Amino acid sequence: MPTLFSLALDKSLNLLGTALGQGLLVVLLVGAAVATWMYRRNRAEPPRVRHFTLLRIEGADGSPVRYETTRPSGTKITPWVDGRQRLYELTDVQLEDGTYAAEPLDHR
Repeated sequence: MPTLFSLALDKSLNLLGTALGQGLLVVLLVGAAVATWMYRRNRAEPPRVRHFTLLRIEGADGSPVRYETTRPSGTKITPWVDGRQRLYELTDVQLEDGTYAAEPLDHR
């Protein structure tokens, strides 16, 4: 009887070691993937500030109205111009002065 018990214990320990080994491999792979993702996320460049010129509008002194933001192109904004809100869309079109164009959407 002790021999049978010893054999069963030996078999169960082998099975446990095999299962733990496979589980440990999965845990290590998942841990490596998470560590890689966190490393790349922390190294991402911070959003840069871009300057936009609001088209079809001028300031009180006749100069173009500028808008500064870190938002991406395609974003719709509603800045206050001449006492009221206007709807604009930020674009990737770069103007001669180095700013980007913000197209009016309300056409007033």
